[in-house]
Amino acid sequence: MKNLGKTLLGLVVGVFMLATGASAAHAQVYIYANNGSYYDEYGPGAYWYQVNNEGYCYDSGSCSPTYMKYTWSGCSLSNYARWRNDAGSVNWATHDTYIPGTNATNGAAPYTLTYNTASQYHFSINQNAYYDSWVRTDPSDPWWYGIVNIWLDDNPCNGTSKIGFDEMKVSY
Repeated sequence: MKNLGKTLLGLVVGVFMLATGASAAHAQVYIYANNGSYYDEYGPGAYWYQVNNEGYCYDSGSCSPTYMKYTWSGCSLSNYARWRNDAGSVNWATHDTYIPGTNATNGAAPYTLTYNTASQYHFSINQNAYYDSWVRTDPSDPWWYGIVNIWLDDNPCNGTSKIGFDEMKVSY
């Protein structure tokens, strides 16, 4: 009877976690800051803008650099960045992107997640809907096998607004 009670409790907790979107703690969490050795930035330097004392590293005080970057959106690719997952890409992981509270106003910022060696998942995030927040890549199916890198570009072709570039998080 005692084991049945534990089993039922485990079942209730599992159903609760599924229903609420809660998840088990991750064993390893890697934060990839803009301008780290795993970050590559492309496009004309004149179109990159830097805002000091903004972004995850500034907000948390736990990493550097303590600034975020942005560029203006348009209908042709000009500026884009890649964050490489240097922790390795041989396991299941979740991905989150940090949306700064300022200079991230695009309604459909275009991201690409490369996983499982060469597969790609294209998605957009309404950066204007978040303020200093981590945003999960795909809350309905958050686990990815073999995350290789994450791309963000300035080509959503949805008007002119600021696309914020800040930290990425990969959690195993």
